[in-house]
Amino acid sequence: MGGDLEVVPSVAAGNICGIGGLQDLIQKSATISDSLYCPPFHGMSHWQTPVLRVAVEPTNPAEIPALIMGMKLLNQSDPCVETTVLDTGELVLCTSGEVHLDRCIEDLKTRFVR
Repeated sequence: MGGDLEVVPSVAAGNICGIGGLQDLIQKSATISDSLYCPPFHGMSHWQTPVLRVAVEPTNPAEIPALIMGMKLLNQSDPCVETTVLDTGELVLCTSGEVHLDRCIEDLKTRFVR
């Protein structure tokens, strides 16, 4: 997959495509069809339960809204991640372990929070 979106009129069966603009409509996975009678595909059943919880915060407090948006995008892109904002305002990232946490922090820094 490339870094850009390219508008195409259609995609033939068997091909993989990306659809932009759905980040507010889909949490982790979804079935999209032009037929009301299409049964939903089931999500992955072997997701690993997050076991490591850490609080995250930006080095600059002015970047908190960008971090919240980045955590939302990370949550959508990684089925093994859970992100929450506690009532106290603390941002919590739940991952499958230390290596996964390191990868998620790196993704937040380089891909999701810009």
